[in-house]
Amino acid sequence: MVIWVAVGGRATLSGAIIGALLVNFGKSFLSEQFPEVWLFFQGALFLIVVTVLPDGIVGWLKKGNFDGIRALFKKPKYVSTYPSLEEDPQVQLEKEEIES
Repeated sequence: MVIWVAVGGRATLSGAIIGALLVNFGKSFLSEQFPEVWLFFQGALFLIVVTVLPDGIVGWLKKGNFDGIRALFKKPKYVSTYPSLEEDPQVQLEKEEIES
């Protein structure tokens, strides 16, 4: 049961629920596919979560660490405010027209 909370997120009820669902789904899937070694997968999951995501999935989502996922899919970084004029493509185009 400790792994449920570690995966989902400590100090949150939603984290424990999400962790329980994910771990039990993984347990069902892996014990069907790899019945002899599914406990090793569970141990590896616990070690990865403790070292990489110490606050669990919910804690990671609360912090808003989506930049790594965006980089994987080569999406531009989300800007919460209007970008500076130097980065705006329309302004750059107009600047090039003026300089020509």
